[in-house]
Amino acid sequence: MDKIYFSTDEQIRLLRSRGMTIANTASAKLVIDLENYYNLINGYKQPFLDSTYSGSDEQYLAGTKFEELYSLYSFDRELRNLFIRYILELENNVKSVVAHDFSGKYGHDNYLKIANFDTSVKKWEKITTAQKIGAISSLISSLHHEIARQLSKNNPMISHYMLEYGYVPLWVLVNTLSLGTIGIFYSYLKQKDQNDIGRHFLLKPEEMNSFLQVLTIYRNACAHDERLYSLKSLRNNMKPNSIRTLPLHGKLGIPVNRSNNPIYGKNDLFAIIIIFKTMLPKKSFDTFFSALKKLTDELATSLCTISLQTIEREMGFPPNWTDISKI
Repeated sequence: MDKIYFSTDEQIRLLRSRGMTIANTASAKLVIDLENYYNLINGYKQPFLDSTYSGSDEQYLAGTKFEELYSLYSFDRELRNLFIRYILELENNVKSVVAHDFSGKYGHDNYLKIANFDTSVKKWEKITTAQKIGAISSLISSLHHEIARQLSKNNPMISHYMLEYGYVPLWVLVNTLSLGTIGIFYSYLKQKDQNDIGRHFLLKPEEMNSFLQVLTIYRNACAHDERLYSLKSLRNNMKPNSIRTLPLHGKLGIPVNRSNNPIYGKNDLFAIIIIFKTMLPKKSFDTFFSALKKLTDELATSLCTISLQTIEREMGFPPNWTDISKI
């Protein structure tokens, strides 16, 4: 059936018919007009719905206020602003370390040579050597494409090096590459090079690889204004994409499932906090944590139908999540 257009007044009536309390109609209409009904209501209604209701439509929990739902929506916006700031800090750190380590070993422009990457096939990869070389060639092709794209935009730094020297050093190009591309670049490096780069962050290659993959998913969600608080890092036809289990999971006493995987902090927002704790300088993490705690405390004062713990569970936060600041 076609979706029928509803005016803002009709949307307000619909919400009330489903049990939502709207004390200030004019204020609610302004919010809906500015924020988009679909983004606001459909994106953030789930925690407030009555799961026991068996009618043909949906019903909100008794006492649900429009202001509560809007508070969750606003909280998530501030959450994106907070997380993207520190993801970008990590992104810059990783790019810098990768560029300097690789350039120091192979030269300023040798990131376009297959010989400087690991073409061997690991048992778990289930591909042929030709396919592995093809994947690396695809990465190199994307680097060529990025140089061409930046030249077409008249990027001053890229243009300067290409016109003056005929090449673009990796430490210059890296600033234009996405975190996803940097993650792929790192994953194709030789084992020793992965070890040397990971050592800067006290991480093993398999840990570093999983961190970069999950960070990329959350970075993109923040950049594209997607719902963040309940996001799970799922890719490849809903196949879970999780960070490696770390001693930090054990120190927090996080319970494990039947597969011996922690039930929190693997492919949820708390996994990003674990990454921050592991990779960020202490001062940066402490500042981030204080800002996050302030946001959750403010949300708690705005909720009355549901508890803050309901939202924290959706975020993947264990009950003792604040203990991470003391470890």
